[in-house]
Amino acid sequence: MGGWVMMACRAALLGVVLGVSGGAQAQVSERAEPITGPGVTTIGGIGVNARINVRSGPSVVFPVVGSLGYGTRVETGLCLGGGSARWCEVTTLDGRVSGYVAGRFLVEGGAGVPPDDLAGGPDFWAVRGLQGNERLGVRIEPVRGAALLATLSNGEVVRNLGCRMTGGTRWCRIRSTTGMDVTGWVLGQFLRESGAPVVQPPPGGGSDFLVVSGLAAGDTLNVRSQPSTQGAVIARLSQGARVENLGCQTSGSSRWCRIQTTGGVVVTGWVNGRYLR
Repeated sequence: MGGWVMMACRAALLGVVLGVSGGAQAQVSERAEPITGPGVTTIGGIGVNARINVRSGPSVVFPVVGSLGYGTRVETGLCLGGGSARWCEVTTLDGRVSGYVAGRFLVEGGAGVPPDDLAGGPDFWAVRGLQGNERLGVRIEPVRGAALLATLSNGEVVRNLGCRMTGGTRWCRIRSTTGMDVTGWVLGQFLRESGAPVVQPPPGGGSDFLVVSGLAAGDTLNVRSQPSTQGAVIARLSQGARVENLGCQTSGSSRWCRIQTTGGVVVTGWVNGRYLR
């Protein structure tokens, strides 16, 4: 008897109602129908014959107002907390039961993931298949006419942030790994699986080349369209990035240098000269 009481208390804390055996009829729910699409949520994560408590508030301290069996479809509302402490407001499709349940017992359906839809793939891509002096455009959106952020050359290694199909064309979202810090979309047909880029210290280049230095940990250096803090930010450079020096000038009390990025992603703009060595 004591063991049963202990099991019942533990089940209550978990939000599960145990089936009763022996003289009483066990509460049985049929297995849920397959979850077929977005917006469909069912009760799961429990045995087929089990039920979970529905409470008047988002905690086990609130009174039980009902119970739901495995496979019951519900509409979800407000969710509070996270992890094992996540509680969600639910209502059955017939509206007869409404309250809060532990979020871990909610199984949410979703549309089938189309091929290459921002999931899977290698960690890194290498640009391949460009002809002659062609460069691969990095665009702000996965559309051919979208604004161009930067360009990539053959052999450039970038981080894979996922791919998707748009109008029959495969686009991949990437982030640069050398030079400037840029994130955008490129045509997937020019990407091949690659290992991580080999990080090498920038070679010396005299006054023709400069290296970004003196940034605080985690900071990046803005590349602007004009030699002023009012200029639009068109790119960002990380510590150690090597750039070509196109000349410097003094504007007010600040020294600004016009630079061009190296390493495959080509952007020309102005940076604060105090961070160049």
